[in-house]
Amino acid sequence: MSAPASQGDGPELSPPRPDLSILRDDDEYEYRPRRGRFIKWGILLLLVAAAVFAFYRVPPDQYVPFLMPEVETTTVQRLTPEQASTVLTATGYTYARVRAAVGAKIIGRITELHVDEGDAVAAGDVIAVLDSDDLEAAVRRAQASLIESTARLADAIREEARQRRIVEAGVAPSADLDAAVTQLHVTRAQVGTARANLESIEAQLAYTVIHAPVDGVVIERTVEVGEMVAPGGFTSQQATGALVRIADPTSLEVEADINESFIARIQLGQPATIKVDAVPDHEYHGTLRQIVPTADRQRAVVQVKVTIDDRDARLVPDMSCSVTFLQEGVDETVLQAEPKILVAAEAVANDGGGDYVLLLREGRLERQPIELGLEQDGNQFEVLSGLRGGEVVVRQPTPELTPGLRVREAS
Repeated sequence: MSAPASQGDGPELSPPRPDLSILRDDDEYEYRPRRGRFIKWGILLLLVAAAVFAFYRVPPDQYVPFLMPEVETTTVQRLTPEQASTVLTATGYTYARVRAAVGAKIIGRITELHVDEGDAVAAGDVIAVLDSDDLEAAVRRAQASLIESTARLADAIREEARQRRIVEAGVAPSADLDAAVTQLHVTRAQVGTARANLESIEAQLAYTVIHAPVDGVVIERTVEVGEMVAPGGFTSQQATGALVRIADPTSLEVEADINESFIARIQLGQPATIKVDAVPDHEYHGTLRQIVPTADRQRAVVQVKVTIDDRDARLVPDMSCSVTFLQEGVDETVLQAEPKILVAAEAVANDGGGDYVLLLREGRLERQPIELGLEQDGNQFEVLSGLRGGEVVVRQPTPELTPGLRVREAS
């Protein structure tokens, strides 16, 4: 029997029940395993397997360069007869010794232009014609003025003779004769002035026809028909003041700059070979013609001029080139000899089977048998066969350096 409830208390509340719905079987729920964790472990295992494979199959010196032996190297030289007799080498440009920048002597407008770049011209050929209408009119006016002055002179001569007769007859005073003589002198001077004026205008008219001053080829044209030109430059002429530039290709030479410290090595008449960048497959020959007797203070160089004895049509002005000055007395047949192949004496080894060198190709050593000739300068040998020049060889081969060994070149 339960105890009676206290008076005044309300109905008793039951405690809240836990929600057990999450424990129910749900048909829509599907179990999914954690696949991402297994994928990560699989990738890690593959990486470890690849590292182990590389370690056992690839030599360590291929992926660890500092483990490879370090060797000093030298390059096999290919010495041409020209290089053996070289005294000095300099760079320069071709230029035409006979050249001219043709400009106008008067202001005018071009009405005719008879040449273009590349055209051959002879001295006296017409290059251009300027508008001459105003000068032709001035010539006619000057001619009329000369005719008028000549007529006045004739009248003054007659008047002087008449006054002389009258004065000698005692009819007129001598003052009239003096006036007539003075007038005669004045009119003679006026005739001279009119004639000089006509000649001046005719000379101006002749300037409207511009002629080539030298034989050569037009290498530059700076104007077109209809443009205004003037002495010293006008409009498009402002850079040079020239209508055209003419150069004689038969007078081509080379201007080269020599360091003033080396100028004592060369002298007039010294033979030289010339290599032009635009004609790489040909070598020209010349002699030192002039050493300009002044130096460039800022650049510390002296300019020299070298003739081109066997020039051809491929050469044009302003081509860059190199000039090699040779020793005096070098015969042409000597320059045509085969080049020598030279190798450092310390790079040659002999293992009982003959002389050889160790070539360095793509990081590996290769044994290369060679046939030696005479010793050169005490520290080089001439190579008769086995090398062609330009190969990189080990400077001091040792027994530890075997063919096939991977090495690294010393810096």
